[in-house]
Amino acid sequence: MNSSPGTVPAPAMSPQVQVPNLQTALNPHQHFQTQSGDSLPLLVMKRSASWRYLQRVYQGGTVLYNTAILSETELRKTYGPSDDKIQRRTLQYFLLGTSLATILEIPSAADCLRAMYNLIQEYDALTMSESKAKIMFLRNTGRRVLDGGKSFEETGEYSLLEVRNLPFHLDYIITFTSLCDMIAQTYEKLGSSDQVWSLTNLEMFQKIDTRFKKILTTVSKELETLAREVMVEELNAMDPLGVSSHDDWDI
Repeated sequence: MNSSPGTVPAPAMSPQVQVPNLQTALNPHQHFQTQSGDSLPLLVMKRSASWRYLQRVYQGGTVLYNTAILSETELRKTYGPSDDKIQRRTLQYFLLGTSLATILEIPSAADCLRAMYNLIQEYDALTMSESKAKIMFLRNTGRRVLDGGKSFEETGEYSLLEVRNLPFHLDYIITFTSLCDMIAQTYEKLGSSDQVWSLTNLEMFQKIDTRFKKILTTVSKELETLAREVMVEELNAMDPLGVSSHDDWDI
Protein backbone atom coordinates (compact mmCIF):
# COMPACT_ATOMS: atom_id res chain seq x y z
CA MET A 1 0.00 0.00 0.00
CA ASN A 2 1.47 3.39 -1.09
CA SER A 3 1.69 6.19 1.43
CA SER A 4 1.41 9.89 0.64
CA PRO A 5 4.48 12.11 0.98
CA GLY A 6 5.13 13.29 4.53
CA THR A 7 3.26 10.45 6.22
CA VAL A 8 4.87 7.73 8.32
CA PRO A 9 3.96 4.20 7.25
CA ALA A 10 2.19 2.12 9.86
CA PRO A 11 4.34 -0.63 11.43
CA ALA A 12 3.73 -4.19 10.33
CA MET A 13 1.52 -6.24 12.63
CA SER A 14 3.46 -8.78 14.70
CA PRO A 15 2.07 -11.89 16.40
CA GLN A 16 0.44 -11.12 19.74
CA VAL A 17 2.77 -11.63 22.67
CA GLN A 18 1.32 -13.05 25.91
CA VAL A 19 2.25 -10.74 28.78
CA PRO A 20 2.33 -12.46 32.18
CA ASN A 21 -0.05 -11.23 34.82
CA LEU A 22 1.69 -8.46 36.77
CA GLN A 23 0.34 -9.64 40.12
CA THR A 24 1.63 -13.15 39.44
CA ALA A 25 5.04 -11.80 38.50
CA LEU A 26 5.29 -9.67 41.62
CA ASN A 27 3.86 -12.23 44.04
CA PRO A 28 4.44 -15.72 42.63
CA HIS A 29 3.96 -17.40 46.01
CA GLN A 30 0.36 -16.18 46.08
CA HIS A 31 -0.40 -18.20 42.92
CA PHE A 32 1.94 -21.14 43.48
CA GLN A 33 -0.03 -24.37 43.38
CA THR A 34 1.05 -27.18 45.69
CA GLN A 35 0.73 -30.88 44.90
CA SER A 36 -2.63 -30.90 46.69
CA GLY A 37 -3.88 -28.08 44.44
CA ASP A 38 -3.91 -25.50 47.24
CA SER A 39 -2.28 -22.10 46.97
CA LEU A 40 0.66 -21.56 49.30
CA PRO A 41 -1.16 -19.28 51.80
CA LEU A 42 -4.06 -21.75 52.02
CA LEU A 43 -1.70 -24.68 52.57
CA VAL A 44 0.16 -22.80 55.31
CA MET A 45 -3.13 -22.02 57.06
CA LYS A 46 -4.29 -25.66 56.85
CA ARG A 47 -1.01 -27.08 58.11
CA SER A 48 -0.78 -24.65 61.00
CA ALA A 49 -4.35 -25.49 62.04
CA SER A 50 -3.65 -29.24 61.82
CA TRP A 51 -0.59 -29.04 64.05
CA ARG A 52 -2.38 -26.82 66.56
CA TYR A 53 -5.22 -29.35 66.65
CA LEU A 54 -2.81 -32.24 67.30
CA GLN A 55 -1.24 -30.18 70.06
CA ARG A 56 -4.62 -29.88 71.78
CA VAL A 57 -5.34 -33.59 71.30
CA TYR A 58 -2.08 -34.59 72.98
CA GLN A 59 -2.82 -32.32 75.90
CA GLY A 60 -5.71 -34.70 76.62
CA GLY A 61 -9.48 -34.42 76.90
CA THR A 62 -10.13 -33.54 73.25
CA VAL A 63 -12.68 -35.36 71.10
CA LEU A 64 -10.72 -36.67 68.12
CA TYR A 65 -12.57 -35.83 64.89
CA ASN A 66 -15.89 -35.92 66.81
CA THR A 67 -15.48 -39.64 67.55
CA ALA A 68 -13.97 -40.35 70.97
CA ILE A 69 -12.41 -38.43 73.83
CA LEU A 70 -8.74 -39.30 74.22
CA SER A 71 -7.61 -38.85 77.81
CA GLU A 72 -4.02 -38.31 78.85
CA THR A 73 -4.08 -41.72 80.56
CA GLU A 74 -5.05 -43.47 77.32
CA LEU A 75 -2.41 -41.58 75.40
CA ARG A 76 0.28 -42.54 77.91
CA LYS A 77 -0.71 -46.20 77.71
CA THR A 78 -0.20 -46.07 73.95
CA TYR A 79 3.09 -44.17 74.12
CA GLY A 80 4.64 -45.80 77.15
CA PRO A 81 8.25 -45.14 78.22
CA SER A 82 9.04 -48.87 78.17
CA ASP A 83 8.66 -49.04 74.38
CA ASP A 84 12.12 -48.69 72.79
CA LYS A 85 10.65 -47.60 69.46
CA ILE A 86 8.70 -44.82 71.15
CA GLN A 87 11.78 -43.72 73.09
CA ARG A 88 13.84 -43.47 69.90
CA ARG A 89 11.10 -41.47 68.23
CA THR A 90 10.77 -39.23 71.29
CA LEU A 91 14.47 -38.38 71.13
CA GLN A 92 14.22 -37.66 67.40
CA TYR A 93 11.24 -35.36 67.93
CA PHE A 94 13.06 -33.63 70.79
CA LEU A 95 16.12 -32.95 68.62
CA LEU A 96 13.94 -31.68 65.77
CA GLY A 97 11.86 -29.45 68.05
CA THR A 98 14.80 -27.83 69.85
CA SER A 99 16.59 -27.28 66.53
CA LEU A 100 13.51 -25.63 65.03
CA ALA A 101 13.26 -23.34 68.05
CA THR A 102 16.77 -22.06 67.31
CA ILE A 103 16.14 -21.61 63.59
CA LEU A 104 12.91 -19.69 64.22
CA GLU A 105 15.03 -16.94 65.77
CA ILE A 106 16.50 -16.10 62.34
CA PRO A 107 14.94 -12.74 61.33
CA SER A 108 14.94 -13.26 57.55
CA ALA A 109 12.25 -15.64 56.31
CA ALA A 110 14.39 -16.63 53.31
CA ASP A 111 17.39 -17.48 55.51
CA CYS A 112 15.08 -19.27 57.91
CA LEU A 113 13.67 -21.33 55.04
CA ARG A 114 17.12 -22.38 53.81
CA ALA A 115 18.17 -23.33 57.33
CA MET A 116 15.02 -25.42 57.76
CA TYR A 117 15.67 -27.17 54.47
CA ASN A 118 19.18 -28.12 55.61
CA LEU A 119 17.82 -29.15 59.00
CA ILE A 120 15.35 -31.53 57.35
CA GLN A 121 18.21 -33.13 55.41
CA GLU A 122 20.11 -33.70 58.65
CA TYR A 123 17.00 -35.01 60.39
CA ASP A 124 16.37 -37.49 57.57
CA ALA A 125 19.96 -38.71 57.88
CA LEU A 126 19.44 -39.21 61.62
CA THR A 127 16.23 -41.20 61.22
CA MET A 128 17.28 -43.15 58.15
CA SER A 129 19.68 -45.50 59.84
CA GLU A 130 20.68 -45.91 63.48
CA SER A 131 24.16 -47.06 62.54
CA LYS A 132 24.65 -44.08 60.25
CA ALA A 133 23.30 -41.76 62.92
CA LYS A 134 25.86 -43.01 65.43
CA ILE A 135 28.67 -42.39 62.95
CA MET A 136 27.43 -38.89 62.21
CA PHE A 137 27.01 -38.20 65.92
CA LEU A 138 30.71 -38.91 66.43
CA ARG A 139 31.51 -36.48 63.61
CA ASN A 140 29.33 -33.73 65.02
CA THR A 141 31.39 -30.59 65.52
CA GLY A 142 28.77 -28.74 67.50
CA ARG A 143 28.63 -25.91 64.96
CA ARG A 144 25.37 -24.14 64.20
CA VAL A 145 25.08 -22.24 60.94
CA LEU A 146 22.13 -19.93 61.42
CA ASP A 147 22.26 -18.37 57.96
CA GLY A 148 21.68 -21.69 56.21
CA GLY A 149 25.40 -22.25 55.59
CA LYS A 150 26.60 -25.33 53.77
CA SER A 151 24.27 -28.25 53.37
CA PHE A 152 24.53 -31.55 55.20
CA GLU A 153 25.36 -33.25 51.89
CA GLU A 154 28.44 -31.03 51.53
CA THR A 155 29.84 -31.41 55.04
CA GLY A 156 28.46 -34.70 56.40
CA GLU A 157 28.20 -32.96 59.77
CA TYR A 158 25.28 -31.86 61.90
CA SER A 159 25.42 -28.08 61.81
CA LEU A 160 21.74 -27.30 62.44
CA LEU A 161 20.38 -30.44 64.10
CA GLU A 162 21.33 -30.03 67.75
CA VAL A 163 22.33 -33.62 68.47
CA ARG A 164 22.95 -34.36 72.13
CA ASN A 165 23.11 -37.35 74.45
CA LEU A 166 20.54 -37.19 77.24
CA PRO A 167 21.10 -39.09 80.51
CA PHE A 168 17.36 -39.57 81.07
CA HIS A 169 14.22 -40.68 79.23
CA LEU A 170 12.01 -38.04 77.67
CA ASP A 171 8.26 -37.86 78.06
CA TYR A 172 6.71 -38.55 74.65
CA ILE A 173 3.49 -36.59 75.26
CA ILE A 174 5.28 -33.43 76.41
CA THR A 175 7.91 -33.75 73.68
CA PHE A 176 5.44 -34.20 70.85
CA THR A 177 3.19 -31.41 72.14
CA SER A 178 6.19 -29.07 72.05
CA LEU A 179 7.10 -30.27 68.54
CA CYS A 180 3.56 -29.50 67.36
CA ASP A 181 3.98 -25.96 68.64
CA MET A 182 7.36 -25.53 66.91
CA ILE A 183 6.12 -26.84 63.55
CA ALA A 184 2.98 -24.68 63.74
CA GLN A 185 5.20 -21.66 64.42
CA THR A 186 7.32 -22.65 61.41
CA TYR A 187 4.34 -22.45 59.06
CA GLU A 188 3.11 -19.25 60.68
CA LYS A 189 6.51 -17.56 60.32
CA LEU A 190 6.94 -18.56 56.68
CA GLY A 191 3.33 -17.71 55.86
CA SER A 192 3.54 -14.24 57.38
CA SER A 193 6.53 -13.21 55.25
CA ASP A 194 5.98 -10.39 52.73
CA GLN A 195 9.10 -11.34 50.80
CA VAL A 196 8.77 -12.58 47.22
CA TRP A 197 9.85 -16.20 47.07
CA SER A 198 11.84 -17.59 44.17
CA LEU A 199 10.94 -20.94 42.62
CA THR A 200 13.93 -22.44 44.41
CA ASN A 201 12.56 -21.29 47.76
CA LEU A 202 9.12 -22.62 46.89
CA GLU A 203 10.60 -26.02 46.05
CA MET A 204 12.47 -26.04 49.36
CA PHE A 205 9.23 -25.22 51.14
CA GLN A 206 7.47 -28.14 49.46
CA LYS A 207 10.19 -30.55 50.55
CA ILE A 208 10.00 -29.28 54.12
CA ASP A 209 6.21 -29.58 54.04
CA THR A 210 6.42 -33.12 52.66
CA ARG A 211 8.68 -34.19 55.54
CA PHE A 212 6.46 -32.62 58.17
CA LYS A 213 3.42 -34.20 56.52
CA LYS A 214 4.98 -37.66 56.97
CA ILE A 215 5.10 -37.08 60.72
CA LEU A 216 1.57 -35.69 60.67
CA THR A 217 0.23 -38.71 58.77
CA THR A 218 1.96 -41.25 61.02
CA VAL A 219 0.68 -39.72 64.23
CA SER A 220 -2.84 -39.15 62.85
CA LYS A 221 -3.15 -42.84 61.94
CA GLU A 222 -2.04 -43.84 65.44
CA LEU A 223 -4.61 -41.54 67.00
CA GLU A 224 -7.36 -42.90 64.76
CA THR A 225 -6.46 -46.44 65.85
CA LEU A 226 -6.50 -45.38 69.50
CA ALA A 227 -9.88 -43.64 69.07
CA ARG A 228 -11.30 -46.80 67.51
CA GLU A 229 -10.07 -48.88 70.46
CA VAL A 230 -11.61 -46.42 72.92
CA MET A 231 -14.95 -46.63 71.10
CA VAL A 232 -14.85 -50.44 71.16
CA GLU A 233 -14.20 -50.39 74.91
CA GLU A 234 -17.13 -48.03 75.44
CA LEU A 235 -19.42 -50.22 73.34
CA ASN A 236 -18.28 -53.33 75.21
CA ALA A 237 -19.15 -51.57 78.46
CA MET A 238 -22.66 -51.00 77.09
CA ASP A 239 -22.93 -54.68 76.14
CA PRO A 240 -21.41 -56.60 79.09
CA LEU A 241 -23.01 -59.90 78.03
CA GLY A 242 -21.32 -59.77 74.64
CA VAL A 243 -24.53 -60.19 72.67
CA SER A 244 -23.34 -57.89 69.89
CA SER A 245 -20.32 -58.57 67.73
CA HIS A 246 -17.83 -56.07 66.42
CA ASP A 247 -19.33 -56.51 62.96
CA ASP A 248 -22.48 -54.83 64.25
CA TRP A 249 -20.52 -51.67 64.97
CA ASP A 250 -19.73 -49.43 62.06
CA ILE A 251 -16.51 -47.91 63.36
